[in-house]
Amino acid sequence: TGFSMHGQAAYAGVSVKQIIFSGLQIPNGIKALQEKAAAQQYLESASRETLSKDIIASFDQLMLLDEVDKLIVDSEKRLKKEQEKVNKAIQNGLAIPYDRDKLKLALLELEEKKVELSGNRDLLCQKIEQETGVSFHEVGGIHYRLKPIFLSELPRDVEQRSELKALDASSKAYEYLYKKEKGGALPAVFAFGSANYLNVFNSKLTVKDQPLFGTVNLPLNSIKGSPNVMVGVGVKWDLYTGGEHHNKIKQVKLDQHINTTKREDTQEKLNLLLSKNTVTYTTGNQKLKVGEQQLKVAENNLSMAVKQYQAGLIDVTELLAAENDWYKVNLGYFNNVLQQRTAAVELLHTSGKLLQTIHE
Repeated sequence: TGFSMHGQAAYAGVSVKQIIFSGLQIPNGIKALQEKAAAQQYLESASRETLSKDIIASFDQLMLLDEVDKLIVDSEKRLKKEQEKVNKAIQNGLAIPYDRDKLKLALLELEEKKVELSGNRDLLCQKIEQETGVSFHEVGGIHYRLKPIFLSELPRDVEQRSELKALDASSKAYEYLYKKEKGGALPAVFAFGSANYLNVFNSKLTVKDQPLFGTVNLPLNSIKGSPNVMVGVGVKWDLYTGGEHHNKIKQVKLDQHINTTKREDTQEKLNLLLSKNTVTYTTGNQKLKVGEQQLKVAENNLSMAVKQYQAGLIDVTELLAAENDWYKVNLGYFNNVLQQRTAAVELLHTSGKLLQTIHE
């Protein structure tokens, strides 16, 4: 006696599961990620503002070299003019070679300054090219007048600093993260559903050598299971996680505290820097007023020295001294302008209003 069975079967099914309530972990987690992304954007903005400040400083230094070049050209013109007069006077026996040599030495000193100026200009252009990506040639073609930056209103706080905004966004992110972890202690509720289908076909059962009946064949053409549909609601609640949930909450609270402390420390330092830069800016404005008076005096002294030299009342040494004083006073004034501009830019940067002011 023996039996055998063969046939074919088909089975298909689908199931879905949807979280209904997750203890608000999902929405709080999404909000935490959004605030974290906002913090990153603020940090990128802070980097752009710092880079802008550095680029402005580099261009201002380049413009200072332009002003120095103008001073050298002016001095050179005056000295060459006097040199021509001295050469004619020597030919006529009215001057001595000493005067000519003193003027020649002064012109050579100006030539030396021009060479040094050219080298410094090339270095600055290369630096700006690296910082901005603007070609060396294009940087060299940029010119503007180096003049003071006067602020219509002095910044009073640092709340616009992107670094502080980034820390505020991080604080919000930690708040949502804390709520997310707290929600992990609640049960998760989910809905589920499934449907499946079974079909057995072309099957046959054979029993051999049965008494009375001999070999029995029991064919089965098809047997179907109607679609089995099931829906319901489930609950998942992790009652014991080995302290993992508690440790996560503790870590988030610690990170919150660190972020708050960092925010307070950063704001305190920025406020101190704001006070310092305000004083520096105010002092720079006062120095410019003094410098303007010095310019007038130096200009008058040089004009008088030229006339006295031409009249034979002073020698070439005194003329060159007046010329040198004029150069130093003008150079000092433009250095003060550069310092005042730097102080104004630093003040705007400290308050977080530099990019806003540039765009305006």
